[in-house]
Amino acid sequence: RAVAKELPLEHTSIESVMTPNPESVSPDMTVIEALQTLHDNKFLNLPVCEDNGRVCGLVGVMDLIYGCGGAEGWRSLFDSTIGIGGDDCSESLA
Repeated sequence: RAVAKELPLEHTSIESVMTPNPESVSPDMTVIEALQTLHDNKFLNLPVCEDNGRVCGLVGVMDLIYGCGGAEGWRSLFDSTIGIGGDDCSESLA
């Protein structure tokens, strides 16, 4: 945001460009639920917060992709989630 707005980086506070009260996910959410939250809100990263609001980490799209085994693991997760298996659509994703 600071770069896009051409703000002077050496004088611009984080508070002026941060997302206040961001959406978050809980540590016990599944990968699919986190991906859905990221997708629905067009986010690349989200804070992971405990019930009391304490931030215990961050999760991002790339974390989830690599955590699923990279491109092949991601494709496997995607295929199993939407149940397309071996039809023409899964071949076009390869």
